[in-house]
Amino acid sequence: MKKVRGLYLLMALIAGCGGSGGDAPQVSDVQPGFGNDIAEKLEANMRFYLPDFVDKSGKLTVTNLSDSSQETHSVESLNQFSLTVSVDGQYNFMYTPNSDTVTCPKLSGCGRSLLDDPNDLDGNNEIDFGEPINAEVHFELIVLPTPGINQVFFSSFNSALVNSTLDSSIWSLTAAPNNHLTQSTIQSAQKAEYVSNVMTYIDVMHQHNQNQQDGELFVNAIGEGVSGNRAALSPYRELANEYLIETLTTEETNSLYRGVSEKVLIEVNELLRVDSNRELHKEIEPYSNDLLNEVRNAIGVIRLQDEQYSEDLKVKLEEVEELVNDDSQDAFLVALEVIGDVVKHVSPFENSVPGNYTLPGLDIDYQTEGGFRWIVAGVRQGFEVNVDITVPEWRISPALGDKIVGFGIGEISKPGTKLEYSFDEFEIVSKGSFDPNRVDEVTGVANALGDIKLSQGNSVLTGRIDVDYSRQNLSIRSTKSILPYLSVDGVLTTDNQVTPLRIYANERSPLALRTDMDLVFGAQLELSLNGGKDLRIQVTGEPEDLSNFTTADIAIIVGGHVSEITVTNLVGNINVIVRGRDGYWVDIKKKKDLYTGGFYFGDKLVADVRTIRGIPGILFPDGSFESLF
Repeated sequence: MKKVRGLYLLMALIAGCGGSGGDAPQVSDVQPGFGNDIAEKLEANMRFYLPDFVDKSGKLTVTNLSDSSQETHSVESLNQFSLTVSVDGQYNFMYTPNSDTVTCPKLSGCGRSLLDDPNDLDGNNEIDFGEPINAEVHFELIVLPTPGINQVFFSSFNSALVNSTLDSSIWSLTAAPNNHLTQSTIQSAQKAEYVSNVMTYIDVMHQHNQNQQDGELFVNAIGEGVSGNRAALSPYRELANEYLIETLTTEETNSLYRGVSEKVLIEVNELLRVDSNRELHKEIEPYSNDLLNEVRNAIGVIRLQDEQYSEDLKVKLEEVEELVNDDSQDAFLVALEVIGDVVKHVSPFENSVPGNYTLPGLDIDYQTEGGFRWIVAGVRQGFEVNVDITVPEWRISPALGDKIVGFGIGEISKPGTKLEYSFDEFEIVSKGSFDPNRVDEVTGVANALGDIKLSQGNSVLTGRIDVDYSRQNLSIRSTKSILPYLSVDGVLTTDNQVTPLRIYANERSPLALRTDMDLVFGAQLELSLNGGKDLRIQVTGEPEDLSNFTTADIAIIVGGHVSEITVTNLVGNINVIVRGRDGYWVDIKKKKDLYTGGFYFGDKLVADVRTIRGIPGILFPDGSFESLF
């Protein structure tokens, strides 16, 4: 027998409100299941996803880890296959393709082929998209099925977690491990597919680049990362963002990807941090009300009663909005454009001699003694510019593209905004050779890595930056500067608080002929809020809408519990969905002071959201009632 604490007092208060009292639930000892049929046999419909560059015909082995029973299915197309299993604990799913061939997953190709390489099917000395590459893949995952439709996503990353049974939800702040959707939308399923693609791509491309056909490389790197050696995963993070940039900036793939780009960007990068360790949950308890504690945490953050975020969080999100406003975005772009223009116009490419030069708005002191150095001052796009850069490495090649590698410091400022940077390294690679007489038609990519200090009013962000910049032809007569990837790992300092903050951003519409950059952001903050000392919050969306309560997708972790929250507010009619562990979720609809909705386990309705005598809560079939607040 289980007692629901605090309910006697609550019911006494309700009974004392006047009226007949006939609709007030009477609470006694509560049986397991809160009035639901605990003997009911619940089932899960399992559906699967595998990236396109792996054979989808093969053998699926299903093991019920509760009783070690096993069954095998031959499938013609894994992505079209489904099966039904009992909801009674963890299952292991292992997929073995009929063919061990992995094809090049990179749209731009996987590089030069070896001499007489059998993988070079068309004999052009390149491994093109869709041609075989040498990589060993293994697909296995452990999930905890819940009633209704379950979508699971195979990837090299999830396979690597099987032996250690690690829970990825605390890395990516997804309510369930990232490979398992139990209550999903079209958008969340698309996001999960892209994450699966990326997390397999980085495995096969690292093997290909290292010329080592060994599926244990990724497994070992993740093990190193969990043990604290974050550098072990650095090559994989670089490959992941390379893939996302290509997907974003390719016309054929941008239209689908752009709608979830910032969500995929933050999830992939946070997954690859593996900066904490927790074992995967093994048991499932049908009709548990544990989610209600998480719902109360969520409501503490979003302040549903007040129809806004909690005041502390609202202020913090507004500070982040101000930090990433248009002036800040333009400052990053100016910093990269100035470096690119200077080294293209005054350089060994042009046989420039040491001395003083000018570009529109810029004065340049060019030095060649002990290396190539530029000291630049002036004005660009309304920003005062002071830059000191050095380039020790050059490559001049019409075939491979000209390449510049250097380092330097700089300050880009205007009233209210100041960006200070110290780049350990920047790299610029052009497509073809630079033509200083046709600078608007120069295309290529640049990357910079280093430290920044961004000041906006009384807010200061300091930390490590990794940013990509490219210039692309959008039409016969048009080129555009693009920021397809930016990340800052640092701290936000304001008058009252120091907040660990990670920011990710990409230009959602890089191929559109528009003047603004159309950046979308993902941000993760760590702060104390309402007594939650270990609180982490993720938000994604437009930079000016991160504090907007009208529509919001946020995720939180507090007390070790991860919850995903979706808010829709239409003229005061509010819908809040909170998703928690093990497929539990609650749908709350608020219209004025009336709360309705449902409490679910998978697709199984467990209890109703009701407003009884002005008190919103969860009403279970046996009549027990728990307040939402």
